[in-house]
Amino acid sequence: MIDIPQPFHHRYRYIGFAILSPSSKINITRKDMISSLRHHCESMYHQHCATYGIFLTRFQHNKGIVRCFHTEKDRTIHLLTSIKSIRNMQVEVKTLGTSGTIKALIKKHLDGETLQEKKRGK
Repeated sequence: MIDIPQPFHHRYRYIGFAILSPSSKINITRKDMISSLRHHCESMYHQHCATYGIFLTRFQHNKGIVRCFHTEKDRTIHLLTSIKSIRNMQVEVKTLGTSGTIKALIKKHLDGETLQEKKRGK
């Protein structure tokens, strides 16, 4: 019998963050945030976000959750805090906390705010 190796399973970390701005009326969309993450990752590390497992899992009301490989947590936090402008608006990205699961992150660092996006058409 031939031993077939199990597929490689990545361990992830989830990082909660908030976008702050000097202007009180700032409305960043999910698309804007994804674009900014991709741009900054490619300009800082010369790699695509997927290389580090970086993925915007949830985003609503200028708060979000980013997933990354557990070995890339520090790099991802550095990437988030390096974002100083989105759509030509001055912003500051503040990390709120890190956890191994979305559920624990929401409970510990986001005060139960799920940041669940509404389903389209419902």
